[in-house]
Formats: sequence, structure tokens, C-alpha cells
Amino acid sequence: MAKMMSCPCGQQLVGRTDDDFVGAVDAHLRDAHGGRSYPREAILSMATSIPDDAAPQDLAP
Repeated sequence: MAKMMSCPCGQQLVGRTDDDFVGAVDAHLRDAHGGRSYPREAILSMATSIPDDAAPQDLAP
């Protein structure tokens, strides 16, 4: 299952795997929020699971 969340800044973050999702969130935090970071488990606990076919098509498999 893919994962997604909406950042309070309005950016929607999605990943097809847990690793992809955590990487997307980490990159967003680094680039848009001054390097803020959270532990992997905290990031995953904020995620919503979505069916793989509901994730944007341009995500890496």
C-alpha cells in the first residue's frame, strides 16, 4: 500500500513504499521547513495508507 499525508503547509506527500514515503517527507522537511526532521516511526504514524492505484502515476514503482 502507498502512503500519503498533507503537510500543514499544504504540500501533499506520497510514496509507494514506506521507504519512498519517508524519503519524500524527509526531503520536504529539509527543503521547505529549514531542515526539520522526525524519526521514521513518527513519520509513518502520520501517514494514511492508500491503495497503490490511488497514488499519482508519476511516482516510482
